[in-house]
Amino acid sequence: MMAVRSSSGRSALMLFAALILVAALRSSDADPEGIPITYMDGHGRRPAEWAEIRDEVLARGPYSRTVTYATTGVGDSRGGEVVLLVDQLVEGGISGALSTFQADLESEGYTVLVWQISGGSAADIRSDLQAQYAGGNLDGAICIGDIPTGWMESGYGQYPVDVFLMDMNGTWTDSDGDGLYESWTSYGPEIWVGRLTPTSISTGSSVDLLNAYFGKNHAYRNGTLSLPDRALAYEEAFTGLTGYVSLVYDDVTTKNDPVGTCADDFKAELQAGYEWVHLISHSSPWGSSFHTGAPPEGGGTLNSFEVPELDPHAFFYVLNCCSNGRWTELDNLANTYIWCDSYGLAALAQAKVDYTNDFQEYYSTLSTGSNLGEAYMDWLSANMSMEHGAVLLGDPTLRPRLGSIGAAMGSGRNTRGGCQASDAWLSVPLTDGLHTQGFTDSYSDPASGEVFVACNTSDAARANILATHSDGDTWIEPMIVCEHEYWDWHPAIGGDGEGSVWVAWQSMRNNHETYDIFVSSWNGSSWGSASQLTSGDPFEVEPCLDGGNGHARIVWQKWVGGSCDLEGVFWTGSQWSSPGAISEETASERYPDLAWGSNGFGLVYQASGSSGWETRFRDAPDSGPFGAPVVLSQSGQESRYPCIACDQDGYFWVAWQNGDGEILSAHQTSSGWSGIEVVSTSGVGAMPDLATLEDGSTMLAWTSDNTSLLYSIHDGSSWSSPMLAVSGEALDHVSLGHGSSGDPWAVYGLGGADLQWDLHAARPDPTAVEEETESGLAGTGVGIRVVGPNPFRESTSFLLSSPSAAPLRITVFDAAGRVVLRDEASPGTWTWSGSDAGAVPAGVYMVRAATTGDFRGWSCCRVVRLL
Repeated sequence: MMAVRSSSGRSALMLFAALILVAALRSSDADPEGIPITYMDGHGRRPAEWAEIRDEVLARGPYSRTVTYATTGVGDSRGGEVVLLVDQLVEGGISGALSTFQADLESEGYTVLVWQISGGSAADIRSDLQAQYAGGNLDGAICIGDIPTGWMESGYGQYPVDVFLMDMNGTWTDSDGDGLYESWTSYGPEIWVGRLTPTSISTGSSVDLLNAYFGKNHAYRNGTLSLPDRALAYEEAFTGLTGYVSLVYDDVTTKNDPVGTCADDFKAELQAGYEWVHLISHSSPWGSSFHTGAPPEGGGTLNSFEVPELDPHAFFYVLNCCSNGRWTELDNLANTYIWCDSYGLAALAQAKVDYTNDFQEYYSTLSTGSNLGEAYMDWLSANMSMEHGAVLLGDPTLRPRLGSIGAAMGSGRNTRGGCQASDAWLSVPLTDGLHTQGFTDSYSDPASGEVFVACNTSDAARANILATHSDGDTWIEPMIVCEHEYWDWHPAIGGDGEGSVWVAWQSMRNNHETYDIFVSSWNGSSWGSASQLTSGDPFEVEPCLDGGNGHARIVWQKWVGGSCDLEGVFWTGSQWSSPGAISEETASERYPDLAWGSNGFGLVYQASGSSGWETRFRDAPDSGPFGAPVVLSQSGQESRYPCIACDQDGYFWVAWQNGDGEILSAHQTSSGWSGIEVVSTSGVGAMPDLATLEDGSTMLAWTSDNTSLLYSIHDGSSWSSPMLAVSGEALDHVSLGHGSSGDPWAVYGLGGADLQWDLHAARPDPTAVEEETESGLAGTGVGIRVVGPNPFRESTSFLLSSPSAAPLRITVFDAAGRVVLRDEASPGTWTWSGSDAGAVPAGVYMVRAATTGDFRGWSCCRVVRLL
């Protein structure tokens, strides 16, 4: 989403080509895409009612500012005062790195003030900054942790604005009392503000990410971390606007060929080594696309989940990309660039719809030796009317071209590794081609016994939703759900338990400044047309979906007045209800997940409490409202991204990740909730998913260090030690399901050395005997060995052993992992005829004997059939 500006950077000349025809119909107050925006109170309240309670609803607790550090002196000509606004919840964990950062700033002539911030609002912080500014020496501030900012509502939608903290003498007006500023007077930035806020980054805790960032920052300043002294100007669209990069860099590589500027090429350039990257691309908070002038199939999309493993070799970014800088969203793209392991330090991006701009003032100021913050302030002052949603992510005191030319030295978390044993599950690709697939969700339909899967894809261009399903052994060809030119993201898939299946997702269609929730139903052979569930200005994103007994719910997060609440709809059996509030707590609720059980619905989400992010649970009857929240997590643990499932007895199971990279779980019992159980402490565990299997066991899977998919089984008494399912160059966002056979499936995005990501599905691999032994599962007493002819023609026999007389489940797989026979047999001799279930061709076959109670005891052997 982008409009073009002249090289002078002063006036909008044209919009997207597809929207030029409607441009003439716009009034001066209409939004830049020509689509009228109608104000809609986020809770359906009259403005007066909302004004009466907004202080309570938006409160983060009482405001507290404590000055924990202050240097003496007034700074030299290179710098004045810098205020570090540090979130109280992270300050203790980053104290050492923060001290080094303070010393680095002081060595450059800055006076450093550290303000520990808790509670309150952006207005409270701005007031204190104004008082400090009145002293005459304040240069700027850096937000470290989850520091609030102002929010605006305009023709561009609703979005956060750090310029609210930069404007020291303007008047900001919230005329309808909804927590959103609609206008300001005497505005303009008098100080610069930078933001180090990894709160919505799923690949690590805020403390770990901040410590790693300050490590890179220090290494860059002292010259031990460097990249080639050159810049990349990458123009996917609206070419000819990156010329001012040459004011700072003598060596500039400009790429603007309409066909050659594709996602794969940009990813390759990001690993080629540039100190500076300037990108112009059609974008959203979660991806940047390359399609203008490209082949009919499009040029692909760089998704945010690809960036951590790509680990771009660049320090600084200018992202002329719509809403790339909306740091409040899950794994937003601009933020991911600076939270990578080795290099990223700063990114200038937009939190709203963007206009192309030549950034003349930015580069002109940098060329004089000024820092990023000073350049940001000069550029923003000259372009406020259209660029006021810009944010500088990273440290504004940095200057480009400090490091020497030479080979770069790695830095950062460097925690990759995880489990090194061989894969225990067989993985099969469900897609293979130009476009990126990832961010999955699964649904096990009890009516059909099939597993349904949805994920993101850049096919055919930008972002769409891809879906497939399996009968337990065979996957159908994935198909696009309701293809649309603009952005469709983050699908949820589920059903009503009686055969109706839907996909829900967030989309920019019909309103090019925000996201709404859409849904499509499966008719047995294709997906129906998109049905819009929400409308209006607020971002409505991250849906979840589940149901049973002929009913279903969709729940999502909705940004309201700078805070986030949960909203949802209910499937009555014939239609979706109107959207209604699900949870409206005093602080933000994020990232919901939903499960259906025999007694109704269970909902989990992360909520911002006085001690940080908490995992909270609510339940609801089949068709009634949700009850009061129950906090499941431990205080102060930064508990995020919860998931939920329900077992056969109607009890809910919940899992989440915490700030130490651990995966934790709790479950309901007849007497309430169990205590918190630590399932995994190794690696950086992220984005878990749960499934309760037909044999009564519960499976939990998660990604570790973005290179391994680990899982654990709860057998009714405890969780097993974590086991390796699959590994790869890069893994993203696992989702669990199971077909009619009861065997689990895990679906996930898998990236490789070729920089491509595809949708993969995996299930237990009958050949992985060594992994089971290495995982400490030997000694279960389950065994199978060939006692008949091998190779064989007509039949062969196997000796089965088990510590109990209970029957063993026998599964025969071909070399591709497809099931060719299922059977049960008691310990003793079992015979397989190659024609038991229809003659099988010559080849190698794997035969697995497994306990029927869980997946922890099994053994395998190989046989060869001859014709």
